[in-house]
Amino acid sequence: MKKYFSILFFSLILFQQSSYTQVFEDVGNDIIEFLNTGKDLTTDFVKFDKSTQLNLVGSAVLIGAGYSIDNNVKDFAQKNSSTFNDGLFSIDNVYGAGITLIGIGGLYGYGVIFKDKEVRKIGLQTIEAVGYSGIIESILKSAVGRSRPYTNEGKAKFRPFNFNAAHTSFPSGHSTVSFAVSTVLANNTDNVYLKIFCFTASTLVCCARIYHSDHWLSDTITGGLLGYFAGNYVSSKNTLQKESGDKLSVNFSLTGVDLSLAF
Repeated sequence: MKKYFSILFFSLILFQQSSYTQVFEDVGNDIIEFLNTGKDLTTDFVKFDKSTQLNLVGSAVLIGAGYSIDNNVKDFAQKNSSTFNDGLFSIDNVYGAGITLIGIGGLYGYGVIFKDKEVRKIGLQTIEAVGYSGIIESILKSAVGRSRPYTNEGKAKFRPFNFNAAHTSFPSGHSTVSFAVSTVLANNTDNVYLKIFCFTASTLVCCARIYHSDHWLSDTITGGLLGYFAGNYVSSKNTLQKESGDKLSVNFSLTGVDLSLAF
């Protein structure tokens, strides 16, 4: 009997060691892929091809349009404060905030631990999108030094190279994160309703940041564009679609939520 217990015990140890080795190998490969994505993103941007030029011009037009009505949108938001809107726009306490980053880590961790390659890849894509758009957003925040609406210093008050939270309004970090995540998730599903849900949630986050006087409209437009382009880039570069047309599927049951692939 002891012999069987000993065999079982050592078998479990070997299995755990094998599992740990696989986990470390998967994570190591993903770190390399993360770094390669950053290198490719930089290289593609430096090429400054026609597509990049059009995206920059289009973005500049949208941001400029937003800037021209920043004060009007701020006034409109302040005049429409209500209990209903307070509840609706509390979404920025969750989506685009720190808990979203925890969720991203959880998604990736689920894929690694349960050896679900496709979920792991989606988790990695969201990490890449949020990571690289977040780097650009953080640099811009401090470099531009724009005053937030709640300071009442006006939309054109800038203190370049500032690290004070009250003067790091441009662009919106919540908008960047939420659109980065939504774009990756939307690009990995064929379900139109899920796509609409993802982008509606991100848009509400942008509105919430304005409603709470934390950002100007042009801040949220810029953040949203950063997140969108980053999410679109990584999900296009590391597409999960195979020739068989694999897609992310979310299934709900009485026992919980299952992440799987629909064929």
